[in-house]
This record gives sequence, C-alpha cells and structure tokens, in this order.
Amino acid sequence: MNTDEIQSFFQVIDVFFVVMPLSFCPSNKIQASEIHPFYKYIKEAYKDSKLLYDSNVERVLYGKFPEPQYIYERQGLESELPKPKNAEEEKIIFQTIEALYRQFFRKVKTGGQYCPVKKIKEHFGKTPKERIGVSSGGYYRLFVAYWTLEVKLEENNQRNISKFGYENVYFIDSLLRIIESNLVGVFFPTSSPIVMTETQRRQDIQDLLQRFAPTMTIKELFEGANPEKVVWPVLK
Repeated sequence: MNTDEIQSFFQVIDVFFVVMPLSFCPSNKIQASEIHPFYKYIKEAYKDSKLLYDSNVERVLYGKFPEPQYIYERQGLESELPKPKNAEEEKIIFQTIEALYRQFFRKVKTGGQYCPVKKIKEHFGKTPKERIGVSSGGYYRLFVAYWTLEVKLEENNQRNISKFGYENVYFIDSLLRIIESNLVGVFFPTSSPIVMTETQRRQDIQDLLQRFAPTMTIKELFEGANPEKVVWPVLK
C-alpha cells in the first residue's frame, strides 16, 4: 500500500477511538509469538489470504510497545499504532489488518468462532440464544463470531495485565483491539456521545463488505434478527 491507499483504507474502516502513533521495539527477541492466544489465528488469516508468514511478520506483530505511563494507555483505552520504519513494515501492518478482517467475515460465513461458544455465557451471563432469540442464521453467526472474538480479546487483556500490568503489550494486541472496536461500532453499537445514523452505519458496513467480503450482503448478516428481541438496531 502507498500513502494514499493507507489513508483511503482508514477512511473505509472508520477507526472509532484514538490512534496514537508510537515507536515500538522490534529489536526485542521475539518470544511471545507461539504462546500468544491469537498466534494460530494470525497464521490462519495469512494462509487464507495467501500471504507469506515469516520471521519478518513476527518481528513486527510481536514487537513490544514501551510500557505506557498513562492510565488510559495502560487500560487499553487508546490504541497505539507504531510508525513503520520502512516500506516492508508498513506493508506488514496493513496486510495484517486486511487479513484479519477477511478472516472475521469468513468465520461469519462459515459459522466459525474464536473460542468455544459456551464462554459467551461464562463472560456475559447468557447464551447467544438467550441474548438474541435465535440459534441459527446469519445474525446468529455474526453474533457468535464477534462475541467470541471479544471474549478471547478480554482473556488476552487479563493475561497481559496479570503478567505485565497493562493491556496492549505487543503490537498485535493493539491491532486486534482496533478491529474489534470497528466491528462493534457498526454491528453492535451502544450508547455513546457519537451517534451514528442508520444511513451512515449501513454505508460503513457496505464499505467493509465491499473490501473484505464482497460476496456477502447486509441482508445475509442480519438474517433472522428480531428487532424486538435484541438491544442493538437491526438493519434489513
């Protein structure tokens, strides 16, 4: 991607929270990759997108951020996007973002998940059917794909806090949170100071689909959704 394509890319995915450009530490010896909870999912995303996954990719994705000094950063409330030092690092950053979005929509399409579905109830107190009133169809698959991603991210955050004292330790941690934040903003929006109109939300979803899942439709994603049983606005 060149500079114009990168700017266009971020306009498409609509980053919903603060992105802080920071330098990271690729010189650290990479020990985190294979034990990272998302390690196999990152490799899967690269394989499915027919991208080369090698030591250079791991050096960038599992480079450690400097320990944050401010409470918002320590709690993962600000996303830290490192400045790539060269064209190769820039390419790795943005091909990873694209691969992870494709992976998410592929899981929605096929009924995939990031962790066992039972963990949704363990974390949020209700099964998917109890929360949305259905146990099959496109909306169920969308719900399961997103909320298992959220559960796995929260488990990773707690792991990092326990071991390091803060949430976003490696660049991939922050990258995944950016993606999760964008997904929840369009598919499961909650009350916030920034109110997105239905027209804007529909356009944002359409832009994501056009770029990362061109064979899918909004109608397919919300198949089976009952506006009377869910707390999030349903698109038709």
